Amino acid sequence: MRTLSLFFLLFFGFSLYSQTDQATPASRGELFEQVKSLADSGDLEEARLLASTVLLDQPDFSDLKVLLAMIHGREGNVEQGIVLLREVLEKSPDHGDALLALASLYYWNNNWEELLEAANNALGINPGDEDLLYKKALAQHMLGNDSISLATLDSLLLEDPDNKLFLDLRKQVLIDYPGKELFVRYFYDHFSQPYVRNWHMLTAGVDYPVSRGIISPYLNMGHFADTGSNFIATTAFQLNVDAYLNITPKNQILLGYGIGTPEYFPLHRAVVHLWQSLPSAWSVSAGARYFYFNEHYIFYALGVDKYIGNYWFDLKNYIFNKDYGWSLASYLTLRRYMETKYDYISATLGYGTSPDEPITSIADLQRLNAISVQLSIMRQVSGNIRLSAGVTYLYEEFFLQEYRHRINLQAAFHYKIR
Repeated sequence: MRTLSLFFLLFFGFSLYSQTDQATPASRGELFEQVKSLADSGDLEEARLLASTVLLDQPDFSDLKVLLAMIHGREGNVEQGIVLLREVLEKSPDHGDALLALASLYYWNNNWEELLEAANNALGINPGDEDLLYKKALAQHMLGNDSISLATLDSLLLEDPDNKLFLDLRKQVLIDYPGKELFVRYFYDHFSQPYVRNWHMLTAGVDYPVSRGIISPYLNMGHFADTGSNFIATTAFQLNVDAYLNITPKNQILLGYGIGTPEYFPLHRAVVHLWQSLPSAWSVSAGARYFYFNEHYIFYALGVDKYIGNYWFDLKNYIFNKDYGWSLASYLTLRRYMETKYDYISATLGYGTSPDEPITSIADLQRLNAISVQLSIMRQVSGNIRLSAGVTYLYEEFFLQEYRHRINLQAAFHYKIR
């Protein structure tokens, strides 16, 4: 039945073309407008059939061939459209509309190397064309040439500072740009049993990109707000260096070491954790955390996580040998990503003896058990700036059959340097 319908459409196209040719012989402009009108109204199949019919008789009708190539592209037949445009450009290398159309087809096809070449060629005929410059900036970004992409976008925004398309791409380029990122974090911990604890911790550091990942040196300054003691006596420091490195495309490792003043922070801290990516967006991980106060403490870590669309599920388990034997703590996180990887909301439910990502201070070793709920949010405010905040409620057993309420608050500021 569909074959019969196409036959009638082809017959109609041929008849329409013949009638037009009889009325106004060789009126290419009118034929072109008829095909364009059909395409603009959404009748792509009819437009394609009519254009193909005309080109059978007039194969040198370059402008119509360019229009037919765009129709093929809109129908999803990008490669077929590219073939037509190559035919036009072989005979007329400076055909402006063909150069513009070729850039559009490579853009639709996500062929970034060919798009960059096509955009540069088209800009030779149409210098300053904003659409072409945008496509060129996108191609440069996708090929990893972020400095060039940013320079192009900055010049576009000088002329059109409120253009959302340009602003969104510039923001994405800055997010992916491998620049140094300064960060400051604040953490507050409070409970009132068996004593009142107000622990403030400020962290400052930098994420420094290297060829295989990121190295992060940072300083923690913790202060125990005890009204009976002076500031110096209740303040501690810890210097850390963490490295997040790609071993292979499917294997990542976290290595970390820290040294601190041992009254509140561990004198020594060491971390090693490995991730293995699996098919279907799964990954597994395993590692250990070592801390030394007045004795040695080791937490073993096992995890599994999964991406489903814009959601990320993560289950972390910490195994810890306390005086009374081995214990386990588990944390299940559900995260919903929005526009970028730095825009999300998270919820975490935890149960067990160990804090999540141990340890921020020696008080984390005191509890026997706990239930915790954490809510957090991160937002990419601009290409350079992102903010995060979170709150955690814990119901802890700190002595046998004795319980307390505990609150953690945290906030962070990140600034990327170009």
